[in-house]
Amino acid sequence: MKNVVGQTPRGADFYPRDAVINKIYRRLDAGNHIFMSAPRRAGKTAIMRFMEDNPRKGYAFIYISVEDVNDMEEYFEILSEEIVESDAVSKLVKASKSAKSIFSRFADRVKKVKVMNIEVETTAKEVPLFSDEFEKLMKNLDTSDFKIVMLIDEFPIALERIEKDLGVKEATEFLHVNRTIRQRAKRGIQFVYTGSIGLPNIARQLNSTATINDLSVIEVPALNPTQAKEFATKLLKNYKVKIKVEVINYMLKRLKWLMPFFIQLIVQMIIDEYELEQKPVTKELVDLVIEKASNHRNNIYFENYYSRLSKSLAKDEAELAKKILSEIAKKDVLPLSRFAEDEEALALLDILEFDGYINSHDDTYTFNSPILQLWWRKHAN
Repeated sequence: MKNVVGQTPRGADFYPRDAVINKIYRRLDAGNHIFMSAPRRAGKTAIMRFMEDNPRKGYAFIYISVEDVNDMEEYFEILSEEIVESDAVSKLVKASKSAKSIFSRFADRVKKVKVMNIEVETTAKEVPLFSDEFEKLMKNLDTSDFKIVMLIDEFPIALERIEKDLGVKEATEFLHVNRTIRQRAKRGIQFVYTGSIGLPNIARQLNSTATINDLSVIEVPALNPTQAKEFATKLLKNYKVKIKVEVINYMLKRLKWLMPFFIQLIVQMIIDEYELEQKPVTKELVDLVIEKASNHRNNIYFENYYSRLSKSLAKDEAELAKKILSEIAKKDVLPLSRFAEDEEALALLDILEFDGYINSHDDTYTFNSPILQLWWRKHAN
């Protein structure tokens, strides 16, 4: 198992997340559409790519990242093209005579819509819609013998971009159209949405929570101590690092929040130090590496946590959120009572908790990751 940091591990480099994957399949078997809730760096994309690469019998998964989408028609154009080009879907559709015919007509219409959209630029013709063609496919495609699952990554970011560029009305319509398509789709066509920010929070700000209340929510948790130990041990063993079990346990205790990314980051730095010294890894080296992990060299990993607030919140809200996080980073622990009378702060705390910055426990707020806390204390003030 190679240590893949910052990219999506696939194949033999993916650490199995059986509990989460089995839960997703149970929801899909029951006919549900899903929102997979997970903070950034939780491994949600790796889970989706694994399911796409290793589908169970009768399933076809299509992974689509919509992070750069700016409007609804672009979104449905991407979905339409991906489903047409999917080899997995093509194989299942070919086994059904009626589905094959419907799918073939859809592919032809998608091509025509693209051509007509180009022609519209120089004529006064009415603009054809990818959303209409996609909705027709979802309503008519016979999927009684198989399931087609659209894995839509960074859906909340696409929603935010649409709101920012086109306004609240367009963003709300985007949510409504997606819900309508889910409601009208054949039972074997399902959607799994995910993103590194909270979809419920954005829908609440748009007064559109009803547009997502049909989604079954699945959370992607951190690894438990046994899983984290196995994961770290496999990575270190692959690079022939000499390290005792008690040192691995110490490393995981220091990390506290056992998300795969943070384990991989520290393991990568331990490997680098080990190759320089060629000495068994000690607890002191673990302490040194964790301190180094919060330095400027890792801004590429952590800067997004800071800039994300300005992108997803109004200016005043973003500034207050940054102040709250800076106070928690400085004091380590902040009592819940600190913001008991401040409704705006309480709402932001909910968002920060949902998005993985902090957690509340025993009437206090703390950072999830000690590494992110150290970075915030050094660079985010």
